[in-house]
Amino acid sequence: MVSGKKEFDIVIVIPIGPGSQIDFVIDTILSYKYYTNSSYKFILADDSHQNVGTFIQKKLHDCDVLVTPRSMGGWAGLYINLCNAYKYALANYDFKAILKLDTDALIIGQAPEKTALLLFEKNPLAGIAGQYPFTYDGEPWNIKWPEQRILNSTSSWKFIRRPFANLALIKYYKTALGNGYKTGESVFGGAYFISRNCVAKLNENGLLPQYKFRSLNLGEDHIFSLLTKSIGYSLESLSTNAGPMGCSWHGLPAPPDQLIKDEKKIIHSTRYWENMDEKAIRTFFEKSRTKKKKLTYIQVNNIYFQ
Repeated sequence: MVSGKKEFDIVIVIPIGPGSQIDFVIDTILSYKYYTNSSYKFILADDSHQNVGTFIQKKLHDCDVLVTPRSMGGWAGLYINLCNAYKYALANYDFKAILKLDTDALIIGQAPEKTALLLFEKNPLAGIAGQYPFTYDGEPWNIKWPEQRILNSTSSWKFIRRPFANLALIKYYKTALGNGYKTGESVFGGAYFISRNCVAKLNENGLLPQYKFRSLNLGEDHIFSLLTKSIGYSLESLSTNAGPMGCSWHGLPAPPDQLIKDEKKIIHSTRYWENMDEKAIRTFFEKSRTKKKKLTYIQVNNIYFQ
């Protein structure tokens, strides 16, 4: 390669906070490794300040760990943490896309990256792709919360609460509107793909990160989606019809067995489903992986027994 950088199809970025459970993070990583058909690199954006990323690195060996110098927290702090990880990926690797996974996301189907890679290959201006613009049940995603905060920050007296951040936001908000952005819309942040082209363009425009956004009262997915539209890239759906995404904000969007039946590949959130807690949900899908592994072994060796 001309750049001399190691090449991967996918870079997976997982932000780790102080409440992250090591076993669950490892399970999410192992689920991706089990199902992927592509070359990959993991980057753990560790904001735990409890050495969670380093501990996982010692267990799995093939993860890069970026530790924040001070606690960044959520919201716009998470945006900055992720920006630094995306910028690190650009500086150190050649890749086709980044997959951002929260620690409560999980891979449950074969080749979870395939649809996104094909999308980005066909459409060079596709930016972020994931659960968008509908919920798992096909209802429009509720965008009233970010819509109101963006309007408050850019066109009301509440602007004065965060003048430096909001002045910066106004500039990109107006450009995004000119590019067809709908105020408050976003690709859901629990799990999404972002193309290398989009990441590189954000970096060229000084948006990895824009530190003036540090005090914005918005989620990282709201910020990234707005900025993606501001640089002329699109937000894309990987959730409708046979799309690989099955994501919801609180808990799973459907029963675990239904998600498998619907051939979903990337799910969020594993925290609960009705009377199942996160451990029970992860155990269910781990058993599904184990069962598939045994069946593959039987087929390869022409031995037919349970």
